[in-house]
Amino acid sequence: MIENTDKPTMNNTRDARFLTYALGIAAIFSGWLAGGGIDRYLVQVPGFRHIDIIQWGEYSRHADLGNGLFLYPAEAIVPFILFIVSFIIVLMNKQLSRLKIPVSLALILSAAGLFFTVFAAPVMLGIKNMPNDPVLLQQAFDTFHFWGGLRAIVQVLAFFPALWAFGLVFRNDKTGTQV
Repeated sequence: MIENTDKPTMNNTRDARFLTYALGIAAIFSGWLAGGGIDRYLVQVPGFRHIDIIQWGEYSRHADLGNGLFLYPAEAIVPFILFIVSFIIVLMNKQLSRLKIPVSLALILSAAGLFFTVFAAPVMLGIKNMPNDPVLLQQAFDTFHFWGGLRAIVQVLAFFPALWAFGLVFRNDKTGTQV
């Protein structure tokens, strides 16, 4: 018997399993990113405002421009890519229509986080070779944290639809019900 290929079907061993892993990994990375943003803007930045700006510059050179140079981009780019792939799968499979809203929201908010990074990252990268001039460092601090604060807001917001989408697909994967 020949299968009708015009009607999209959910291949549980492929689409649902992939979406379970992809959205699970994206939710974990989004959670790390959200937690980091909350920590930075509710704990670190208020603390930085009470230390000498030159100390903040030194800290940033060793933290953000040290291990952060590898960790922070991965935390933002990995879920964005997984949301894009998940979004394509959801659009191609009508049985996954319940995932359309949470995956779309997560993708849009993740993209917004990357958009704000376009403005924040060059400022932080510029601190590497910036002299310890308090005026220049204060301008960098203010500019970076303006864009970084906006970025943190959308990254925190992205975590919720990521978790929502993962919950829907995980429940489907475990129970075998339609998403």
